[in-house]
Amino acid sequence: MTSAHQRIVVADTPALGTLYTLDGAAMASDREEFVIHESLVHMAALAHPAPTRALVLGGGDGASARELLKHPGIEQIVVAELDLAVVDAVRRFIPALPRGAFDDPRVELRIGDAALSLNAAYRAGERFDLILFDLTEPDDPACAHLHGDDFLKLCAASLAPHGIIQVQLGSPAFQAGKVRTLHGRLAGLFAGLRLALLHAPLYGGPWLVASIGGGDDPAEACLSARLAERKIHDLRYYNPAVHAASRALPTYIHDLLA
Repeated sequence: MTSAHQRIVVADTPALGTLYTLDGAAMASDREEFVIHESLVHMAALAHPAPTRALVLGGGDGASARELLKHPGIEQIVVAELDLAVVDAVRRFIPALPRGAFDDPRVELRIGDAALSLNAAYRAGERFDLILFDLTEPDDPACAHLHGDDFLKLCAASLAPHGIIQVQLGSPAFQAGKVRTLHGRLAGLFAGLRLALLHAPLYGGPWLVASIGGGDDPAEACLSARLAERKIHDLRYYNPAVHAASRALPTYIHDLLA
């Protein structure tokens, strides 16, 4: 289907299950999306002592909202998605991604440009414990401005105390130039930037994510205690040991980002 913003295709594949693409770029598949969404959400949510309000930039497939809802202290999740057609297509054809997240009263869907949505929220006095970039293409014209200095500064200003921003940098193997550029921009704006290296089959393997704010990561024992306190038991990728290990980067990535 073609929406007002992009071409949306849902396809069944033998290796990755059912996936959807936007203008030809693969976004998520039901067989391996848990790697990205569990990491994107729980690395930030468990590093925070008590998150109650979260903003997902993009996230129209509902998978990040799904993972956030596993934290019992979450009171509100705002999903700022450009294209309602993405939400409708995934709910219809790949319901395993949202798993009913958009039917939960704690989830609020705001359709439109995420920059406008966040500007309006900021002016209204809304502040967030977690801001998650569920966006994978910093050089896509539709979302390039969401990785610019002004918007990144707005994100930081929209954080509540102890708040954390998670930004996907991309593939150091296949998107080296834009990974280097975005990392440099973030490092120039924010102190204490923390990187994590994930393995994302759909995106070609190694995938970098950056955490901003919130101070240093809690120790593994603290992360384990928070998992137990919040009664989160059904994770397939994330665990505290993986959290800690993901902070160790191969030499070629250090060289890329130097």
